[in-house]
Amino acid sequence: MVATYENQNAIASKYILTFGYGNRKNYDEFFSYLEEFNVVCVVDVRLHPRAWSRKWYGEIIQKSCNEKNIKYVSKAFLGNTSGNSNWIPPNDEEAAIALQEISEIAQTGTILLLCAEKKSYCCHRAEVALHLQKLVNNEIKHLG
Repeated sequence: MVATYENQNAIASKYILTFGYGNRKNYDEFFSYLEEFNVVCVVDVRLHPRAWSRKWYGEIIQKSCNEKNIKYVSKAFLGNTSGNSNWIPPNDEEAAIALQEISEIAQTGTILLLCAEKKSYCCHRAEVALHLQKLVNNEIKHLG
């Protein structure tokens, strides 16, 4: 009985998830997390939603998410120009607007911030998640 209650609590909770696809060759883990946490929206926080593998191009991910009834949005203004984990957005004003837009989605359910770097502590998405958390107060979970 306790396990059922805990599972219901996890489903009812709203999270800010972060995930980096790294060198993954398929979507298995990615889609497993989307299902497990009942993600309502994938937010691509890459400055350029491209990758070494076309599988991780923004428009391909968007199509795959749409097939699973999950919203996908690319927010290039939440991308990083520093080249390391220190987040320097391309435009501070536009980044603030993008954070506000994403916070509205995050109030409706769990979102997942997607970037390339596999390790969250090496990626700017961890800092983006902290800024977003100040707006919505959802718990942050770094996945993968």
